[in-house]
Amino acid sequence: MPKRTLVASPKGIERAKYALMRKNLTQQALADDIGVASWATISKFFNGIPISYNIFTEICTILDLDWQDIVASSNSDIPEEKETQKTLLTSVEEFWQQLQTLGSRTEKMGLVLVKKETLGWGWQENSPYVKSVSLGSHIRFEVNLESSGYLLLIQKDTSGQVWCFCPSCFAPQPQLDTGKTTLPQEGSPITSFPIEGNPGKEHILAVITKDAPTLDWLPQGSDDPLPLKENHLGQLLEFVNESEECQILYTDYMITASKK
Repeated sequence: MPKRTLVASPKGIERAKYALMRKNLTQQALADDIGVASWATISKFFNGIPISYNIFTEICTILDLDWQDIVASSNSDIPEEKETQKTLLTSVEEFWQQLQTLGSRTEKMGLVLVKKETLGWGWQENSPYVKSVSLGSHIRFEVNLESSGYLLLIQKDTSGQVWCFCPSCFAPQPQLDTGKTTLPQEGSPITSFPIEGNPGKEHILAVITKDAPTLDWLPQGSDDPLPLKENHLGQLLEFVNESEECQILYTDYMITASKK
């Protein structure tokens, strides 16, 4: 009799990734430190490849997730869901490009590579921003504000999914003074972001306003990063076009394969 296997849905995979962040874990730590399964099996879970029922549910238990919320409903649903996601991301890309055309590329925000000995809240001042990081690295993100204001920070990852990171549980204080702010902010569930996923280019876009944007979907400071859909970005674009006091900045960086 064949063993029962389960596969995570695309939405389930993203929920699992942010559960990892909340627990300050990495995929490698699940394999090496916790020993739930081999690295190859852990990688399959996070890449939507079927694994055994027992290991699938154990990973979800460790991450405080209900496995039924993570699993794909059926094998036949997977291609349809991926096709739907592909269509959605195409529309999201169009809105992203429109937002970016309203902004300016900047060198006043970017990634800071975190060394193992500084994974706590302490970090070096005036660290140079890096334009390329490898999978398995840990980073923080810095933004230098020329004037005080409300920061809305969104990221487009290598898969094309867009996320709102500020405000979120990693940046619970979006109303900021002039100067440098660092994500994750002090007091967040994690002290740095692990670089995981697939190689490629990621993009960051910062919208800075005098007051909090009038967006009904705007996350709270205790929420997980919000995956932004077409309607979210459409509302943001409309807000930006109507706002008299709004600054948009953007930058990007490459994620490369981990060094052997």
